[in-house]
Amino acid sequence: MNNFSKVIITVVAVLIFFFLFAAVVGVRSDAGQKTPGIFGLILFGAFLGALRAIWKKSSKDEDKSDHDSSVLQK
Repeated sequence: MNNFSKVIITVVAVLIFFFLFAAVVGVRSDAGQKTPGIFGLILFGAFLGALRAIWKKSSKDEDKSDHDSSVLQK
C-alpha cells in the first residue's frame, strides 16, 4: 500500500475516532459524568491499534535481498 492511500485511510480513521469519542463524551455528560470513562479508553486504544496496523511495514518490503538464507536449502 502506498503512502497516499495510508494518509487517506488515516484521515478517515481520525474522523471516525472523533465522531465516536464525541458521542461517548456526550452520553457520559448527559449522565452527569465529567470524563469519558472506560469506553473512551477502549476507543482510544482501538484508534492507536488501527493506526499501528495501517502504518505497519510489510514483511515483503524488508525481504528484498537476492540471497536465500533458508535453513532447508537443497
